[in-house]
Amino acid sequence: MADSDTRHGGSSPEGKVHNHTEQGFAGQGGARARELWGEVSAGARHFSLKDRKPPEGRLRQFFYGMSLPFHIGGALLGDPVARRQYIRVGFLQSIAALALALSCMTSGTEAAESASKRESRAEARAKAARIREVAEALVDQHDKKEAAAATRRAKEVEAQTIQRLQEIDAQVARRKQAAAQRAGEGTPSGPEVQPEPTAVVPSLSGAGDESPESASTGEAEDVAGATPDAQKPSPIPADTPDARLEQRIRDVEAAAQGADAGTSLAKAITALVMEATKDLDSEAPASSAKERTDATEDAPHTAEDTQAPVHEKSTWTVKGLSVWGLAFWAALFAALQLAQWVVIALSRDYHDAISRKASLLTGLEPEDEEFPPRVRLNVAWLRKKVKRRWRAFLLLMVGVPALVLITLPFMCASRFVFTALFTAWGAWWWVVFTAAKSARAWEPSAGATRPPWFLRVWTVLTTRVPGFRWGSLQRYGASWGRRTEEVFAPISSTERHPWVFAGLAVVRFLGSFPPMKFFVRPLIPVASAHLLEEDVAAARKALAAGANASPPEAEVPRPADVW
Repeated sequence: MADSDTRHGGSSPEGKVHNHTEQGFAGQGGARARELWGEVSAGARHFSLKDRKPPEGRLRQFFYGMSLPFHIGGALLGDPVARRQYIRVGFLQSIAALALALSCMTSGTEAAESASKRESRAEARAKAARIREVAEALVDQHDKKEAAAATRRAKEVEAQTIQRLQEIDAQVARRKQAAAQRAGEGTPSGPEVQPEPTAVVPSLSGAGDESPESASTGEAEDVAGATPDAQKPSPIPADTPDARLEQRIRDVEAAAQGADAGTSLAKAITALVMEATKDLDSEAPASSAKERTDATEDAPHTAEDTQAPVHEKSTWTVKGLSVWGLAFWAALFAALQLAQWVVIALSRDYHDAISRKASLLTGLEPEDEEFPPRVRLNVAWLRKKVKRRWRAFLLLMVGVPALVLITLPFMCASRFVFTALFTAWGAWWWVVFTAAKSARAWEPSAGATRPPWFLRVWTVLTTRVPGFRWGSLQRYGASWGRRTEEVFAPISSTERHPWVFAGLAVVRFLGSFPPMKFFVRPLIPVASAHLLEEDVAAARKALAAGANASPPEAEVPRPADVW
């Protein structure tokens, strides 16, 4: 029986409180989940053709910005003519980008293969050079050992020879002394006693007086004068280079163990090095893939070579890469990124036409005039695109010194803090560039345009905080403000609606990957224009009525085209 139950089986007050507490926690979690889902769904369903005012609440605004491109896309799909053009343009662009990417993968694969082969050849040459150095060191060490051994043997022979000569001289002296004694005693002289035959004494010029150099030279002459079977290593099989290399290794082992009396260790090591590096010295430039294929087809195939292509044919390959491998998809993704930029540069007129139709279908005044779209290379647009990319890069990098200064107090963790701050800094500019996709973001507001939040923070930091009130930091802030002055208007638009533009920036980022960009790109400017329509209309009305004075000329950002 549980502690919370009584003897009669009922629940005690403690058990009831415990159960109510558990149910309360579960109920609170479910209520919070339902409340959160209600906020998300309310923000996603807020779109209206009549009332374009963003919803209340940060979460609702964020998901309203995320759902706005899908609402505009739904309006396009609802019209038969717009739907036909939208789907046809998107699919044709995707097919063109895929075909261009696959064609680019051929040259990319060949370039990667040639680069890999060059690296392999460089590594092989470096390894061969190291092998030669080691072999030369081994040969020198072996020659020194042989010279030392020859010198030691020569000294031993010389010592033995001197000892033997001393013994012979002592024996001759004893015989002479015995003969003199016999002559003094008057002993008749008998037949002449012949000296005992002595052992043949090794020649000092051939052994005892031999220097280390002459000893090693003598060894080399002995090896050279040996039989042909003894002076050369074992016969080398002529089937494969690996077999010849293995035979050279066995020759080195045999010479090191003394099993092959006719081959010295130095000659065996030299033969091994020459066999391992002769292919690198005589290597010709790499041929093309077609020549390698023809050479492979003309060459005789062994049993192993015949089995290898069967395995390759059974695997799906495209341009030499398996479709089941990660390398294929990585190469295809990289090629698609380049191909989609080329396709958009040639067919961007169709995206402008789709954006115009989307604006009309959602009750918005189009930002572009009506024109017949066609495939062309717009040099003026390319020039503007390059200038905008360079401007975006400068705007991003001009704030890096401030980030470095902020991360200095964190010491050891400054690297991670800088990475986090730079990521947030880049994400902020991505949101600003998303808002700037519409020409309405570049129109001046009703009141005076104030500097962005980061310039305000930097001004307070360098004018009021002790330790940062330096003239160099203040001059840097002034230069920073002049660099970002031309984008004050889109920054001000982003600061007025940060959460809705953050949600739209997320959709733009996710839609920037191929082939989704062909379908998402025409919708982003229209969505940004929907978010700014109320502010622009209010600013125009206020300026027309003269309610607010025009801002000073220095504070009005210069008009610019769409980002």
